[in-house]
Amino acid sequence: MKKILSAALALAVILTLVLGVVTTASAADFPNKPITIICPVKAGGDTDRNTRQLAIALQKVLGVTVVTSNVDGGATVIGMEEALYAEPDGYTLIINGTDMFVPNMMGTTDVTLSSFKTIGIPLIDNTTVLVAHKDSGYADLKDLVDKSIAAPDTIEYGGKIGATNQICGIAMNKEWNSAFRFQDVGNNAAKITALLGHQTDVINLSYSLALDYFKTGEFQALCLLGSEPNELIPDAKLASDYGYKNVDFSKFFWVGVAPETPDEIVDILADALSKAAEDPDFKAYLKDNFLTPANMVKEEAAEYAQKFYEETMEIYKDEFLAAQ
Repeated sequence: MKKILSAALALAVILTLVLGVVTTASAADFPNKPITIICPVKAGGDTDRNTRQLAIALQKVLGVTVVTSNVDGGATVIGMEEALYAEPDGYTLIINGTDMFVPNMMGTTDVTLSSFKTIGIPLIDNTTVLVAHKDSGYADLKDLVDKSIAAPDTIEYGGKIGATNQICGIAMNKEWNSAFRFQDVGNNAAKITALLGHQTDVINLSYSLALDYFKTGEFQALCLLGSEPNELIPDAKLASDYGYKNVDFSKFFWVGVAPETPDEIVDILADALSKAAEDPDFKAYLKDNFLTPANMVKEEAAEYAQKFYEETMEIYKDEFLAAQ
């Protein structure tokens, strides 16, 4: 019996040493082939655009090709699941933001932030604005809210059902005592089209996605849906400037990897993300699009994302679920 135990112990030691060597070797030459960042939405929006710019910056740091793969579907769940079940070798990353929490909040998936190892958050989008057409006649946010209260459910807030912007509509009504009626018009491109065609009254949107319309005056930003001013968008006042509670629907862009990925590789990727966030071209892109550099990695980034969810989204969960 002692000989069997000794043999088993020896085998366990050998396996531990071998696995340690394999892990060390794989980390030592990582990366040595192209890396894919899964973008779990269609091409063309701000998430896609930010992902592609980040890929360029990471490519400079890591010295290998970094490609963006758009995997749309299931309110980002399809892309998240593809990354979750990918080979845990660090060659498949996932980028997402507040939308990652919505399907889990609705009970349609178990996949959420804690399903992954967090690499980091390279940027924050504090540019979400409440937008109206110039022909709307709304003087400012207070005028809009007052008119909604005077005629409940007549002012339509266009968005995508089952998405973060629907939660935003719930939050505005609850915190401002407004009475907007949610209208399902679709994604960002569809929201812009609907507002241009006077098919909805107000939408929320990242400022840079409709920059041309703001420059021509066709769109007006009634307020910045954040908790802090954005000095790059000085004309977009906070809700608190009008006497209302700030409703924070700014966005962060989080990068993660499959949970079994070795810590040594996570460390390499986190260091690369930190350096990419400081790349001059990447920072110039952020400034041009009114975005805020973040450069948070690993635990700090995961804690930030989870806290943001709890403080700005989860508090409206019951109302959100009741509206589905």
